[in-house]
Amino acid sequence: MSNIDAQQQALKSRDSFDFEPTSLVSYQSSGKVVALGDDEALQKCAELPESLDIDRISTAAGGVQIEGYLGAYVVSINDQNGNRVSHQGDAILDLNETPLLAREMMPPGYFHVPPRDWGKPELAAEIADLTGEFHKPKYFDYDASICAHGVNGKVACRQCIDACPAEAIQSLVDRIEVNPYLCQGGGSCTTVCPSGAIRYLYPSLRDNGKRMRDMLVVYQQQGGSHPIILFHSESYSPEMYLQHYDNLLPLEVEELGSVGMDLCLSALAYGATQVVLHVDDQVPGSTRASLAAQVEWIEALLVGLGMDRACISLCAADAALPEIEAAPKVEMAIHDVPSAKRNAIYQALDHLVTSLKPSLDQVELPASAPFGEAIIDAEKCTLCMACVGSCPGKALQDGSNREVPEVFFIESNCLQCGACVQTCPEDAISLQPRLLFDPETRNRARALNRDTPFACISCGKPFAPTSVIHKMQEKLKDHHMFGSDRALDRLKMCDNCRVVDVVQDPEAMGGQFDPLKGFRQ
Repeated sequence: MSNIDAQQQALKSRDSFDFEPTSLVSYQSSGKVVALGDDEALQKCAELPESLDIDRISTAAGGVQIEGYLGAYVVSINDQNGNRVSHQGDAILDLNETPLLAREMMPPGYFHVPPRDWGKPELAAEIADLTGEFHKPKYFDYDASICAHGVNGKVACRQCIDACPAEAIQSLVDRIEVNPYLCQGGGSCTTVCPSGAIRYLYPSLRDNGKRMRDMLVVYQQQGGSHPIILFHSESYSPEMYLQHYDNLLPLEVEELGSVGMDLCLSALAYGATQVVLHVDDQVPGSTRASLAAQVEWIEALLVGLGMDRACISLCAADAALPEIEAAPKVEMAIHDVPSAKRNAIYQALDHLVTSLKPSLDQVELPASAPFGEAIIDAEKCTLCMACVGSCPGKALQDGSNREVPEVFFIESNCLQCGACVQTCPEDAISLQPRLLFDPETRNRARALNRDTPFACISCGKPFAPTSVIHKMQEKLKDHHMFGSDRALDRLKMCDNCRVVDVVQDPEAMGGQFDPLKGFRQ
């Protein structure tokens, strides 16, 4: 059977796949439109049907602020007297040359119609249709327990906020909040999230992975060879590519920004020779940047695996697909793509490593990649464990329960988010992006720093790392509260002995304490 026949059978399998449904977000609109523009532009509203309920607001006085979404817009603006006035509406008709909202992805019910575009017949119909109840999928799920956004009142990671083209995500310092009414399913937040705290729900990673695997299985069973997966958004038709490549298997996704390392590496693990992400004109600029970073990370992995870096690439404007050298044979994986992003990446990587047996045991990754190691400077570290408490991925762990003060590190958990770097009071931690190919090494806890426990000079009980005691003595030796040798020696005592000694010290408490009877009157 030819590639074309196998291709047709594979596309039938793709089209018959049933996605798991997600919950819905509902909008209620009575159809009231707030039109914003200068006086000349607002006069054009007279050309619209009288049945439309339009509130015309001049922006001549400036100070326009727009908040909300379909059915719940609020416009605050200065009136002619400089007073602040609010207007409510269900939709916005922005008649300014430059949109008043500076977003790459506008909220539902927002129409930007500059003067040059006025007169399109479909505008009135689109506005008139915005009356009633409307639904859209809830595109995301958020797990605050693994979010690296904020730790101890400090922001460590804001990649999702910066990547969101709809500006639907805001910081609550220790976590983020996603407004489901503003979210348009751009997907770039899930791609850049280092921990997988934000997951794309419709379609889910698991569903997209299963659909892709089923399609590749049918293609190979029907005798097809060298399959190419082409991810594209619903706004693009891949017909031109289908006419030129009989081994092309297009996969439409809700938004291209939702395709990251997880799906791309899984495609290679399922036997795809090449993976291409088609970036059309509808993909926001911020999403393009996020996808380019993902591909840069993947290219480093591919080179380390002994594959052509062009096995995963971006293309645009119906450009010819990049040619690759003979691709190494990868035995098709049979596993499902896990729901968790990092698990999906590791699972696909482990399968590729097993199949390809690369000569390298690790690859260095570009800055900002969400995999790597933490390095502790033992000369600076006091083993205070602040880094352990701040680590959202639980990569840094307190090993003090082993009776030796030490910090352990599990590299597979490290998000390279920088929370530990921000938290360390001694500036003793640095990060190095990389990815270890051996899963056992990647998942094993190893000590980054350890110290001998210091024994209390009074009772002999170990109570702190030796380096901490020495550094405390060095820093406090000139402090007025530690002017005597006895006071300075109290730093070498455990909490209980320190209290007993201080109340018996004539210089500290006047000696008015008997440990058997308490304070003397």
